[in-house]
Amino acid sequence: MNLDQEVVELQRQLATIDLLSRPSRPTRPGWTEFLVLKRGDLKVKMYQEPGHALPHVHVDYGGRNHVASYSIDPTELLAGNLDRKYERAVTEWIAARRPQLLDVWRAAQLGGETRELIVALAGDP
Repeated sequence: MNLDQEVVELQRQLATIDLLSRPSRPTRPGWTEFLVLKRGDLKVKMYQEPGHALPHVHVDYGGRNHVASYSIDPTELLAGNLDRKYERAVTEWIAARRPQLLDVWRAAQLGGETRELIVALAGDP
């Protein structure tokens, strides 16, 4: 990789960290959206959702919001349907990062700091 390519890749990585380390605007009163993972057209999001006891994530793909929702523990499809060719990769990613995702969930639901937890997940391919 030449120096120009390395700089472009570094900028991409830094932009991703910025994107992942700040909560989005509230989607409705009391709800804050957290982008947990972004890889190409795939986004895994979590919300600070008052009253939601089951830890779960929402998956966006290809410009479509909330294509599917998955519980974290156990990792199961709750709603929607993601193309089968992507579903296995997503469920394996969630299962492999279960403890970290549960930490983010707990912090978000308690109104705590999620930034460092999400940045750590972003650095874990």
